[in-house]
Amino acid sequence: MSKFHARLLELESEIIAKAESQKGLDSLTPDCEILLQTVEKEIGLKLAEVAPHDWRGWLTFRNGVDKLIVCRGRAFKEGGMFSKHRAGFDSNTGADSISDHKRGFNVSPPQDIDHLLVNFGCGDSIRVFLWYGENISPYRLIFEQEMVEDPDENLKEAVAEACVWIAKKPKELTLPQYLDRLKLNDA
Repeated sequence: MSKFHARLLELESEIIAKAESQKGLDSLTPDCEILLQTVEKEIGLKLAEVAPHDWRGWLTFRNGVDKLIVCRGRAFKEGGMFSKHRAGFDSNTGADSISDHKRGFNVSPPQDIDHLLVNFGCGDSIRVFLWYGENISPYRLIFEQEMVEDPDENLKEAVAEACVWIAKKPKELTLPQYLDRLKLNDA
């Protein structure tokens, strides 16, 4: 199969995935909910949870019923002398993200933070998708699998690999540019 043909198949798959994931699910199946909880547990902290004062790492938060966001975070001190530190986005708006999330507002990572989105779609069967979001670029599909195939381990591996990309990718490169550079270094 030529590189051109492989890229066309990849684009077609991404178009189908976007259409299915935009429909979403009316409600999560128990398996889908358990899958999201598994990823949340593996990552550790959720947005606005109490964190050690010097914490930097990964955090998760739900965006709607069937979407989970994974991104870099850090600890922010709440106001007051005996206040706690909480996990917020690793950006200038991190403290605001905590406040907004605690008030129940819909939050999203700022444009300067690359992040991951886990969501679901339904065509012939329910599938889980993992998307990579950077800057104002549209999401890039990096993983998909049918729920009947028990995607737990494969999804966790894909999330871990994508987190490595986020941590190592220079800010001036897009994900495709970074992956191309990695391929050149491996050759």
